[in-house]
Amino acid sequence: MEKIKERTEIKLDKKDRQIMHELEENSRQSYTEIGKKVRLKSNTVEYRINKLIQSGIILRMFAEPNLAKLGLKTYRLYLKMENISSEKETEFIAYLKKHPKGQWFAALEGNWDYIMRYSLRDEIEFKKEIDELTKRFGDCMKSKNIAITIQQGYLPLNYLTGYRGTTRMQTLEEKTEDVDELDKGIMRELFENSRTSTVTIATRLGISPDAVQYRIKNLLRNGVISFFGAYYDPEKFGYTRYKILFWLKHITEDKEKEFIEYCVQHPNSAYLNRNVGEWDLEVDFDTVNVRDVHRIINEIRKRFPDIIKDYSILTILNEHVPNPFVDAVQRS
Repeated sequence: MEKIKERTEIKLDKKDRQIMHELEENSRQSYTEIGKKVRLKSNTVEYRINKLIQSGIILRMFAEPNLAKLGLKTYRLYLKMENISSEKETEFIAYLKKHPKGQWFAALEGNWDYIMRYSLRDEIEFKKEIDELTKRFGDCMKSKNIAITIQQGYLPLNYLTGYRGTTRMQTLEEKTEDVDELDKGIMRELFENSRTSTVTIATRLGISPDAVQYRIKNLLRNGVISFFGAYYDPEKFGYTRYKILFWLKHITEDKEKEFIEYCVQHPNSAYLNRNVGEWDLEVDFDTVNVRDVHRIINEIRKRFPDIIKDYSILTILNEHVPNPFVDAVQRS
């Protein structure tokens, strides 16, 4: 399996955590805007953010796209591997990192070894991706499972910042938006770094800064850009991310809403995904150890004894986030 990251716990002061909260709320805010909210000079904010980046606490600052607005669905593929050599695993990971339609993939410990999340038009395209993966790595694939995402929630890491942040939920969209190659180019730049200046983006795309600014505002207005966020490494604080798969039973719409709201409001939850597939819900929790995970699950089972049929725990070892706009035309 892929090598697990080394854990180095880091301590921060209150101002650092305030800045992290502000970046999680809107990572495209200027240093001056953040400084006013946390009562620090802009150059001090800049210094602290750079320090958070250098220490590895901030893994990325990004524009989160609502790919459903582009007519794309989210499909998830779960794999259990066998007899995979180090060379083949390196090839496998490199293939996924460069996949133009990959949203996210992770190495795991548990019943599954990898999860891949794809952005695709339909099930036919998903089947083609599975066939291509099987063609390349089928001799190492012991078993697989698939799911279609119908709702995903990006949950603020309140336990890290000490402040209650904004929950962002994405669902399947009926209305799509038209974007051109310049819009995709802007999305590519902001996905890599949401703080990239309009001047830099304009230079790379060969258009004016005013045009870039106008297009960004339009992408936000029509919902193609959901939000500007920040992603932190929980391991720097002594936490490990666990993904819990839930099988539900006797579920009603009201009971499901109550259960989802409970998970969303949990101080240690980080991500939520509703599926059409073998299991119904996935929730990521950041905890100090697996004993804490079991404590959370026991709390959930006591609160919702009538709907929890079964569960499975996966440990997320490493994550990778390919840029879904890497193929956008660069007009420089």
